[in-house]
Amino acid sequence: ERETALRRESEEERKRMILDVSHDLKNPLASTVGYSELCLKRAEELGKPVRGYLEVIHKNSRRASALLNELFELSRLESPDFHLKPERLDACEVLRQACGDILPSLEQAGFGYEFEIPDEPAYAMIDAARLNRVLHNLADNAVRYNPAGTRVTVRLEKADRRARITFRDDGVGIPESVARDIFKPFVRGDDARGSETGGAGLGLSIARRIAEAHGGTLTLDLSVRPGCAFILELPLT
Repeated sequence: ERETALRRESEEERKRMILDVSHDLKNPLASTVGYSELCLKRAEELGKPVRGYLEVIHKNSRRASALLNELFELSRLESPDFHLKPERLDACEVLRQACGDILPSLEQAGFGYEFEIPDEPAYAMIDAARLNRVLHNLADNAVRYNPAGTRVTVRLEKADRRARITFRDDGVGIPESVARDIFKPFVRGDDARGSETGGAGLGLSIARRIAEAHGGTLTLDLSVRPGCAFILELPLT
């Protein structure tokens, strides 16, 4: 019991350390991004080679900043001090708003889409901002790894006192070798689903942690073909 307690304490210290380091690095990285943007605006005065160097600095600082933000968020979600701010809300209405938020990215990627959300309400204890993040991460994952012309379907159904939200795409799919660990941090499907995606491999970890914090689950269904489907289930009240 003492060994288990020490291990748990060590794990909590590790999470707090990651959270603190992530927080402390955000400001210097933000400065790097900001100053590189400023330099790029005046790069014409400096010549083509210098502009090329600045573009590399700017691109990589933005990627590092995005990774750090996701790492910070995941660490915060795993922190013992993390708590949702749930309200009794209609999951159908929350999902409609979330679908509206992801529409621009789907259209910009050249994706088709279909939303199947019933008119009858389905009430659950929901932190709307966090649930919106789940759908955003699933959409970002689909856009990142699939070609233009892919079709996304978002459906909500009620079953066994749970709201079942299915996010499906008919894209290139995920191989089983990757699917086993797809929700683990830093796992990506680049080899099978595209190259130079720029993803950090934290989005699905964050999405699953948010689902679990709601008392729900987020799973991957590989039985659909073509493509794949993520299934989010939330308890109804």
